[in-house]
Amino acid sequence: MRALVTGGTEGIGREIAIGLVGSGAQVLVTGRDAARGAAFAAHTGATFLAAEHATVHGNLELAAAVAHTTGELDVLVNNVGGMAFPNRTLNSEGHEVISALNYLGPITLTDALLPILTPNAHILQIVSSALLMHKGDPFTEPDAYTAIGAYARAKQLNLLAMLSLARRTPGDRSINAVNPGTAWTPGVRQLTPDTVPAWRLIWPIVRAVQKRARPDRAARVPIRLALESVGSGQFFESKGKPASLPERLQDPRLQDRAWEAALVH
Repeated sequence: MRALVTGGTEGIGREIAIGLVGSGAQVLVTGRDAARGAAFAAHTGATFLAAEHATVHGNLELAAAVAHTTGELDVLVNNVGGMAFPNRTLNSEGHEVISALNYLGPITLTDALLPILTPNAHILQIVSSALLMHKGDPFTEPDAYTAIGAYARAKQLNLLAMLSLARRTPGDRSINAVNPGTAWTPGVRQLTPDTVPAWRLIWPIVRAVQKRARPDRAARVPIRLALESVGSGQFFESKGKPASLPERLQDPRLQDRAWEAALVH
């Protein structure tokens, strides 16, 4: 079994990669820090590929590198993400960076890897319960920027695009999304009250809860979903049960638009 875990050198992604290596898979992991990636590869036997996940071009380059390295993939875990940008920031391509990292990048990568994914491959999108926080048009940025707002919108678009792909993919491929729950990871440690203004008054309590949440526990359900055939087109919560979605997110037209919009570079 050959697997790719994006953002797999730290946090929940690291634990997912370790779990897949433990199952006997040949695992590719990605990240920006070459030294950390090399150390992780040496420790686990995984293969590290440096990647710039916050740009479309970086994800296309990664897809080419994966194809060159492994030829075929049985498992794709789109884990990379984050929201540590308290001020609206554009990447080198002019895209708002939280949207690029959590939506445009993962969907671009998935689309580019489709030709080398095996007929019964498992594609797993790591999302967040925050996606349900966005109530407006997912294709329109709110006038007032907050990092958590941008993150919620991007993860919602990610989920919609995944549902579109699952609905239009025949055969035995398993294409799902999962909210692994909170965990004390480097990405979470970077958050500030400015990133999530609504938590400002309860920030000490939030931090206390986050520090008790272990990445290895959060990785258990994603590992199972990456390895087992559980159907397709579902959103799983952190306890591993399929969850129902608001009716508007079940609209096939909205889902297809999310997939197609991500691929207009």
